[in-house]
Amino acid sequence: MRVERFSVGPLDNNLYLLTAASGTEAIVVDPSLESEQVLAEISRRGLDVKRILITHAHIDHIHAVKRFHDSTGAPVWLHAADRPLYERGAEQAAGIGLSWQGSAPIAHAIEEGEEVGVPGIEVRAIHTPGHSPGSVTFVTKEGLIAGDVLFRGSVGRTDLPGGDWPTLVRSIRERLFRFPGETRVYPGHGPETTIGLEIRTNPFVGEPALEGA
Repeated sequence: MRVERFSVGPLDNNLYLLTAASGTEAIVVDPSLESEQVLAEISRRGLDVKRILITHAHIDHIHAVKRFHDSTGAPVWLHAADRPLYERGAEQAAGIGLSWQGSAPIAHAIEEGEEVGVPGIEVRAIHTPGHSPGSVTFVTKEGLIAGDVLFRGSVGRTDLPGGDWPTLVRSIRERLFRFPGETRVYPGHGPETTIGLEIRTNPFVGEPALEGA
């Protein structure tokens, strides 16, 4: 399988397109702000989007869900703990001055450890709350699609509704840091990183944070 990253919108969101090694099946992760070019790419390549997966329901990660759902017909999957956030999409959008085109129905509630991929695109979900109650990380053969849980040299903020710092730290140290050091991390914003680099250098949850404790 292949993981493609598209940096979109004013908040430098990462939208991910997962495709099989052969065939036209695809999965979209986090349809974000100003991502029409990704829809154009999907159309150009004749991809058949089977599923729309959401790492978490903050507005910049769900703003284009309805547009992608309407365009591709793909069902939307989200962890149940983030459904209240999802249902407040209009309120979230207004809070940062965005227009709101409405939301698509949630077809399935993602569960811990669930296989959420399709044939040829193997994806497993693990629950990694803290940035939001229902944040999930998608585990693929290519790496971890971590949403806003872990970034290169940083971590997700916890001052938004539903955020919790101790929970976020546990999610990272007890779940993500258990993966091999060479595991690639595809974050919701900014450049990719690796588990090993974050263990060694992340000032919030890595070895530097432990040394300063």
